[in-house]
Amino acid sequence: MMNRITKLSGLSLVLTLVMVGTALAGGTPSGTTVDNSASVDFQVGGLPQATINSNVASFLVDNRVDVTVATIDVANIVVVPGMLARVLSYSVTNNGNTVQDYVLTPVADAGDDFDASNVNAFVDMNANGTYEPAIDNMTFIDELAIDATMNVFIVSDIPLTALNAQLSNYDLLAQTGAGSAIGIAGAAYAADHAAVVDDPSIVQLVFADGAGTADAARDGGHSSRSTYEVATANLTVVKSHVVTSDPINGLTRPKNIPGAAVDYTTNLNNTGGTNADNVAIVDPIPANTSFVVGSHTVAPAGTQTYSNDGGTTWTHVPVDSGDGTDPAVTHMRIFYASIAAATGALSTFQVIIQ
Repeated sequence: MMNRITKLSGLSLVLTLVMVGTALAGGTPSGTTVDNSASVDFQVGGLPQATINSNVASFLVDNRVDVTVATIDVANIVVVPGMLARVLSYSVTNNGNTVQDYVLTPVADAGDDFDASNVNAFVDMNANGTYEPAIDNMTFIDELAIDATMNVFIVSDIPLTALNAQLSNYDLLAQTGAGSAIGIAGAAYAADHAAVVDDPSIVQLVFADGAGTADAARDGGHSSRSTYEVATANLTVVKSHVVTSDPINGLTRPKNIPGAAVDYTTNLNNTGGTNADNVAIVDPIPANTSFVVGSHTVAPAGTQTYSNDGGTTWTHVPVDSGDGTDPAVTHMRIFYASIAAATGALSTFQVIIQ
């Protein structure tokens, strides 16, 4: 036994480790086989002996699920009530080590001012950054490669009831699913294998995603928020009147009796955040009164027209009937191409009580 030990003291051992490496930021692709084996070279009595090889210890690289959703919009997206197909823009990046599908879900913020309607998420299929309904009609991300990014649009209609300066927040949630076949959406992963013992013979799931705006960390998904902001005109109109003279008292504390002159004022203001366009202010002549010809004043100047048929047509030209009034006038209208934000219009006219 001592002689054998003495002879083996000249052993020369060489261990060989075989590994597979990649340059992908996401790391070695899942499913890659990593083999490890050892070999022993030695001599006996100065003579080289046959190399001894160990068994091969193998494992499969597991699936590191890691996705990031980012908002592309650098500011709130300005919308007008009634606007259709308004777009919010996001990017989805596969930071993991597996080709994956992504289920896309727009998530409304319960604490904002209003919800949009007809809300959908669509993939930017030609990667041009512009929503094109005829092209961008896929509702899930299909087979996104490792380290690759795909842009996604949330497309919504803005309700007519939305008010100036109101906000509507939408989170895009991208939930990771198995990339199985082109054109087929892989079901979202429900959970990873954190509670399962490592099995080197199968590919297991490890969620590595961070917390998003509408989801938690390590849930297989990620989310980011963008916002619609309403900028609309907010018109207020106030009508007032004052009796200025009557046949008995003249200009001294006049009363609303037949023959009295009454001045009406219409005050329009735009307190909203944007222009009001194609504004038509219509004033009917009150019953039991007659319009005083030439009394209609407007500021700023607009297009003034008159009707003698209840507002059906607007071609009547007021004519003095002999007492300074035109009893045929039934309505007056002022048209403005635009009333800018924080501005208004003022109009006045006079009638005689019959």
